[in-house]
Amino acid sequence: MALLNLLTQSIIERWVMLTGIAGIAAMGVDKLLAVMGWDRISERTLHIIALLGGFWGIIFGAFLFRHKTSKPEFWPPVLFAAALWVGLFLALVFGYIRLPGGS
Repeated sequence: MALLNLLTQSIIERWVMLTGIAGIAAMGVDKLLAVMGWDRISERTLHIIALLGGFWGIIFGAFLFRHKTSKPEFWPPVLFAAALWVGLFLALVFGYIRLPGGS
């Protein structure tokens, strides 16, 4: 239970910010690797980053680097991750989930 007490809204916000930045970086690196013709970052890795909270970075990076925007099979897991995190956010805002520390 002590570990759960470390989970605050501030920590979640920082986590989503950092994973989003990692998502942008991963999309940029993958695009560079694609252009160079080298081994790429797997889609599974990009989907895991999205699921861990980096969904917004994956989406932003895709349009920023024009990468994977025309690959429809890439998007369902990313959109699922986005819906999951938006649902979590809304549950926090409307009080369905309460975090330790009064948030």
